Amino acid sequence: MSSPRRVFYCLLLVLILFVLITLYLNSTAIQKTPVRKGSPKHVSDPLYDEIRILCMIPYSYQYPKTARYVKRTWGKHCNVLLFVSGDIDGELEPFVPVINSTDVWTLVQQGLKHAYEFYGHRADWFLRVEPSSFVVVENLRYMIDRRKYLPSQAIYFGYELENIETHKPFIHHKSGYVMSHEALRRYTMASKDIDNKECHHRKSSNEGLDLYGCLNHVNVTIVESRDELGNETFLPITMDYQFLDGYDHIPWLRNLTYHKVPMDTVPISSRAICFHVEYPLEMYDYYYFVYRVKIFGSLLQNSIDFRP
Repeated sequence: MSSPRRVFYCLLLVLILFVLITLYLNSTAIQKTPVRKGSPKHVSDPLYDEIRILCMIPYSYQYPKTARYVKRTWGKHCNVLLFVSGDIDGELEPFVPVINSTDVWTLVQQGLKHAYEFYGHRADWFLRVEPSSFVVVENLRYMIDRRKYLPSQAIYFGYELENIETHKPFIHHKSGYVMSHEALRRYTMASKDIDNKECHHRKSSNEGLDLYGCLNHVNVTIVESRDELGNETFLPITMDYQFLDGYDHIPWLRNLTYHKVPMDTVPISSRAICFHVEYPLEMYDYYYFVYRVKIFGSLLQNSIDFRP
């Protein structure tokens, strides 16, 4: 074999050896990368397995599109995703408690009991939201962990409104609310008690007030859902009102919000949990900006002023 050919084969051998070593090191690194047991590939939340959340979305079977957008976006980050409706749907496969029902509170009542009875062993916290909501589930887990709330505590939380008769807070259901495992257990047992008139809900009554009456009767208490700065994490209005119009165009909210503030809009947390989406297709926009956009220099996030 000629000298140039030997040099060529030696270089080829070295190149092959280099490639094999590189592949081996990469495969070893991948094997050592911690993967959370049971966590879906698209979820990187370190609290995913410790704080298990069932997300329940009641929706009208006549308008299933918005609920489908939930399933395709943020719903994938829940430990359990439960849809409740008055009819079946090929994509959502919802729980159907009352055929042809479009009364949301009826669907919610039955859905909450179904969630406890069939998924109580798979979830510690139960989030009920509108299909027009976008939820950052990781921020919900973070808040629960930071405040050291436990599923064994009889508690629930969300955006608080003021009862004009008692001047006590109740949860605005349109903004979403979260119940602990123990709170939902008590609610389920009380709802089955035919002698417990406080928990015999009326069709089309106010969900927030109705739920408060029942939970208060079984000693379930409302706890704080705002962040450490007192800013709201469950938002009662859409982003155009949040950043442009403020309270001036929503007088009922200014009058009824339990935590009064001097500014002309709801103080929003940098770790917000639940947003209102005005147009269903915006769900994809929210998902992109929350989970896909990468900001160079994380410190920039703290200096951004969102006011117009």
